[in-house]
Amino acid sequence: MAGILNSHESPLLNQPFALIFDTQKLLTNYYQFIWYFSQLLVYAIIVHGIFLFNRYILIRQLLARHGVLIFVSACLISIVIFTPLLVAIVLLLPVNDLPSYVANLTPGGSQNIINKYNYQSMFLFLSISTPIILAFERQQHHHKLEEVAKQQIKTELKLLQQQINPHFLFNTLNNLYALALTKSEKTPDLVLQLADLLRYTVYEGQKPFVPLEKELSYIKNFLELHKIRHANNCRFNLAWPETTQSLSIAPLLLIILIENTIKYGVEHAQENAEVTIKLTLNDNVLTLYCENSIPRKSDNDDSGMGLKNLKRRLELLYPEKHTLLVHNHNGLWQTNLSLELSSD
Repeated sequence: MAGILNSHESPLLNQPFALIFDTQKLLTNYYQFIWYFSQLLVYAIIVHGIFLFNRYILIRQLLARHGVLIFVSACLISIVIFTPLLVAIVLLLPVNDLPSYVANLTPGGSQNIINKYNYQSMFLFLSISTPIILAFERQQHHHKLEEVAKQQIKTELKLLQQQINPHFLFNTLNNLYALALTKSEKTPDLVLQLADLLRYTVYEGQKPFVPLEKELSYIKNFLELHKIRHANNCRFNLAWPETTQSLSIAPLLLIILIENTIKYGVEHAQENAEVTIKLTLNDNVLTLYCENSIPRKSDNDDSGMGLKNLKRRLELLYPEKHTLLVHNHNGLWQTNLSLELSSD
């Protein structure tokens, strides 16, 4: 606006003036431009002050705490009190030092500080700015609520993850103890393999997502240990996807179902057992199918910590992007989990 005023000779005395910006006059009349700019800056400060007063006093203090009636009353009182005061301040600026019959840069265009157009302009400004402020306030409040919810989810996931690590540690130590009892020559190598599994659990398992290839490699190593341990009393039917397609997955989700399959299908069995673990990948949908026979003295109670943990993590990490089916079919416990994965 200062540039437009600077582009005309005596713009307030020759209204209406064209809204043009003459860059040549900006260079030749630079000090006049600064003269206009500094005074219009006062206008901007006043307008911004009204905006802040409306947002932090009228809306946040009165509307939010005392309701609409108090807010409307305060707005009307503010218009009556502050309009002539602010117009009087504007009229003190040198740019408005003109005869009373000449228009100036006030809404009323005259020296009369109680001109009705001054009040109308103030009322219009509050009427327009209020819904805009309320919209921004609502958006900001919604954003804060989302941030709080995200922090709560992160905290809950962290706690769930901390539950997994001890659970896995106890299982692997039990496996190591059983292998040590056999005095197998492979025990040192198995100890190293178990260490690698624990390392993955502690470090990779703390990340929100890991490459699917790493997660499958971890599961393969886990199953290799159990194949050695249960070589004489269990047959493993395993199937793996041919490619991982650079997909990522939340760590230590699949292992919970696989652990349950081995726990109930092999460790509780009193005779030869058979488990089936198949992983398939169709586009970006990964499906894990687990099947095991149910020992006579065991029931696959899905209320254990592992499955409860898994279901909650799936709700948080893959909302509406997963299906989990668990049921007993003809003496076989079958579990089917499908996940819609994202790219790395």
